[in-house]
Amino acid sequence: MKAGDIVRNVLAVHNNPAVPGEPVESGCLGIVIDVRPDEWNDPPLMNYVDVMLAVDSRSESVWCGNYTQGHFEVVA
Repeated sequence: MKAGDIVRNVLAVHNNPAVPGEPVESGCLGIVIDVRPDEWNDPPLMNYVDVMLAVDSRSESVWCGNYTQGHFEVVA
């Protein structure tokens, strides 16, 4: 996974997990903005990504920051 990849979320996500609200359902398309290596676990578990999702059911874009890349699959 790299910046610029088109992805789909395979799990429900929140644009800010610390704020109450409805999660974004799985299956939304988005673009990877940034990828960072895991610097907190030894050994590293997974990269962290920032993704901008297009959420059709809400007619809006949702920022998903600092999620593990396992929340998303590359589609293009």
